[in-house]
Amino acid sequence: MSETECVRERRPISPKQVFERSNMPSRWERLTGVSPKIAEDKLFLAFIAARYIGEKRLPHPAKLVAPDEVRQKQAANLIGGWACAGWAALAVIGLAAGRPLLFWIAALGPIGTVVPMLVISVSTAPAILEFNALKADCERAHARLHGDSLDPEYRSVLDTMIACDEGTLAYCAAKIASEVQRQVASQPSKLDAIAIDLWDELGAIGASAREITDERTETERLERSRLRDKREVRETIAADNALRAEAIALLAARVNAFADYRDRLHLLGTAAWREARITSRAMRLTSDELAADNCFFATAPLHHNHRVVQECRSGRRRR
Repeated sequence: MSETECVRERRPISPKQVFERSNMPSRWERLTGVSPKIAEDKLFLAFIAARYIGEKRLPHPAKLVAPDEVRQKQAANLIGGWACAGWAALAVIGLAAGRPLLFWIAALGPIGTVVPMLVISVSTAPAILEFNALKADCERAHARLHGDSLDPEYRSVLDTMIACDEGTLAYCAAKIASEVQRQVASQPSKLDAIAIDLWDELGAIGASAREITDERTETERLERSRLRDKREVRETIAADNALRAEAIALLAARVNAFADYRDRLHLLGTAAWREARITSRAMRLTSDELAADNCFFATAPLHHNHRVVQECRSGRRRR
């Protein structure tokens, strides 16, 4: 049987099955709102909430590459600054030496320096402004993700997400990613498994959940419209519901496979930990055994002398 046929014959996964394998929102969280206590949970839940509302994924501010225009303006400012300082020094020398011609040449020199600087500044301004705006957005997004507490907007989004299946699946995926992150961080050595980019996986899951929610909203709007009793509209609504159920099933299968990956990493980590301790365990057992033998042989003469003394005392009493 080919791999494609195996995938087609795979038993469908329901969202409830995924919820049972994941740290789904508790009843208390559904009543009082999502409030993660673990740092990794907060980070990944904030990330999935941002993807769910369609926020653009931005890089870390430190990883941004400045455009060439920034370096051009910096070089122009540096050269222009030194040139103006040189013209000013030359003007002072001309004035002190009583040479008016040298003074006026030095006084007019900065004009020829400032004009090219202005041209470069104007030509590079759009690219620099765009870069500064992008950097500000990246810093703001990074601060919202890595803040000490969950951003209020993200908290509100998470409370809305857990009211539907696709949003709860995305929530479970974030909790699974948090578990994977903690497992990988706790392993002393690299595991023999294909690494999954947690951010890419969560980004794709969040985008899928958002699209399903948008489709649900559009279908519900159609159900409330004045055309809802028309046969064509009812057929459209039924088709949309069937497609959405299929999309939720596929999303559940994806999150379930993500949970399989988490469990596999846990088993590999446990096996790697036990294997790494085989040598130390054998050495510890051997050391304990030798120590026990040494203690026994060291105390054997004492036991023998004590027995001889007891025999002598018993012999005297018999006499």
